[in-house]
Amino acid sequence: MPRRYAYRCELLARSLDGTYEAILAMYRATTPRLAARWARTTVGRYAELLAPEPGATFLAGAPLVEAALDGPRPDAALHAWADSRERYEHVLLALGEGRPYAFTVTNYGARYELRVDPLPVRRAPQIPAFTGRTWPSTDRGRHRRPRVLRPVP
Repeated sequence: MPRRYAYRCELLARSLDGTYEAILAMYRATTPRLAARWARTTVGRYAELLAPEPGATFLAGAPLVEAALDGPRPDAALHAWADSRERYEHVLLALGEGRPYAFTVTNYGARYELRVDPLPVRRAPQIPAFTGRTWPSTDRGRHRRPRVLRPVP
């Protein structure tokens, strides 16, 4: 019988020296497809937040400085990952096989990491659990009252 998994999805930001870590987003998915979809949309959203358009409404009145063209661009790597169909299929394949998936990009001050970890879950019981109140009735007819269990001395 194949093993069942739930998927813990996280987007983390870490300082380069390892002294600080922040969880930017977290999600628990029940299927590999939901986990991959969450990863794709979340990475795209945070790529937009790392390098917003200069005309964005939340930047109104903020001083903007042009960045060097040769510097690290984690937003470009995140956009490329979120827009890639091959990467999406790779995540689905890894999670479907029960393997974890991680993707990391770095800039001058932080390392951004997407992690999707499969978590084994227990199977649901196949029969209803006994509650201790009555025995399952083996008598015929649906109008009989169930017998009440009495504790054994």
